[in-house]
Amino acid sequence: MGCVFCATGQMGFARQLTPEEIFEQVSIFASELKSQNDDRLTNVVMMGMGEPLANYRNVMSAIKRMNSDLGIGARKITVSTVGVVPNIRKLYQKHENEEDNVPQVRLAVSLHCATDEERTALLPANRRYGGLDELLTTVKEYIDVTKRRVTFEWALIENQNDTPDVARTLGRVLRRHNIRRDMVHINLIPLNPTGGFGSGRPSGKANVEAFVKVLEDEFSIKATPRMRRGIDIEAGCGQLKAVVKKKEEAAEQKRKESISAASAAVDELQSFMDQGRQQNPSPL
Repeated sequence: MGCVFCATGQMGFARQLTPEEIFEQVSIFASELKSQNDDRLTNVVMMGMGEPLANYRNVMSAIKRMNSDLGIGARKITVSTVGVVPNIRKLYQKHENEEDNVPQVRLAVSLHCATDEERTALLPANRRYGGLDELLTTVKEYIDVTKRRVTFEWALIENQNDTPDVARTLGRVLRRHNIRRDMVHINLIPLNPTGGFGSGRPSGKANVEAFVKVLEDEFSIKATPRMRRGIDIEAGCGQLKAVVKKKEEAAEQKRKESISAASAAVDELQSFMDQGRQQNPSPL
């Protein structure tokens, strides 16, 4: 999706995961929970590296297996999206072919900005799928049809999208689209710093608290600051893969340099031998 602040977006597209690969990740953790604590996996969130709704068929196939094989309730599964509007609609539309109807999963939308100009700058896919009006109109339809609450994800970038004025703009745009305030929840997560996004820092505590206060006091919209997890071990969205990729690129560069050095040594040896033959030609 090309999100400029995200380590995954900075890597570019590689390929889609298969249904089996998606299901396997969940199945492994379910087995570990069962063996270690005699506990069961109850909640799944489809987010992180990649865009779930850009891999719609494979994701839905995996979710159906989570539901049937692992007993995870559909409403305990959340699908996150940057705003792939056509496939959001598939989550609530009825289809003539029963197999095309999807489980009653929950929806999370990576919003991050309250104006089209700012959102497109951070998330280029915003323009591709019709902008904020199209997205929020579709979100309202999802809520009206499913009666399920939607979560908006908001990565807080210091002095960019974390000010009280931005919070007011967000509140007003949700109100303008007649989205019920009791049917949305804002997840606020300070930005995960990445080397490819040098223009932003994670918001400080004071900015986060001011943002929450505006949403709750002026618009009665529930907002919850979340802890960033995994940053110390490079396990935020796309960060681990980025680290592995850098190591692979460094190893490949070292391999090329070794080959180049070996080739230069062979050339130098060959040149030395040729000079020797010229100075001491073999007798006839």
